[in-house]
Amino acid sequence: MEASQRSGQTAARYSQVAEAYIDLFGSPEQAVAEDRELIAAWAAQLHGPVLDAGCGPGHWTQFIADGNRPATGVDLVPEFLDFARRTFQQPDFLHADLAHLPFDDEQFSGVLAWYSVIHAAPADLPPILDELARVLQPGGKLLLGFFAGDQLEVFGHQVAPAWYWPPVELGEILEQSGFGVLEGATRTRPAARTHGHLSAHKRA
Repeated sequence: MEASQRSGQTAARYSQVAEAYIDLFGSPEQAVAEDRELIAAWAAQLHGPVLDAGCGPGHWTQFIADGNRPATGVDLVPEFLDFARRTFQQPDFLHADLAHLPFDDEQFSGVLAWYSVIHAAPADLPPILDELARVLQPGGKLLLGFFAGDQLEVFGHQVAPAWYWPPVELGEILEQSGFGVLEGATRTRPAARTHGHLSAHKRA
């Protein structure tokens, strides 16, 4: 099966549960405080348009745009985009595959990919990261959220199969796509999967 077919199947599964997903995760206030603080601090460094890659219901796109910076969200799930367009007025929301973004080279100062590549099979991830690098300005910042694990392995996510990534291994994939990793961390909470994030910049 091709990567585009896999991403289409995942989007179709999210369409089936979109209403419940929005109820659970449709605003930044429903996220943990550490996520809000991290994304706010990351966005504060940026001076130019920001892309929310895999924006879901658009809540993080709006969160970033509230800092008076242009923000665009892209997703493959029509129900998420419909909700975002109804709910948030400031950002733009577009239907797009992360491996084929409808933007010019070096258009954005930052790209947020917050749990938006967790369903990408390891073989499918490098082309997505290459595309995120393409639309970033030299020196532009990437913030990537993911499920962290001791080894690369698939697990049964409620919607579609997803992957645990060791942070070091994921950082190496980022390096191969032209990024330099700046910072990373993991966080554990009771009865929850281990959270990981990596902050990186596009090398000149």
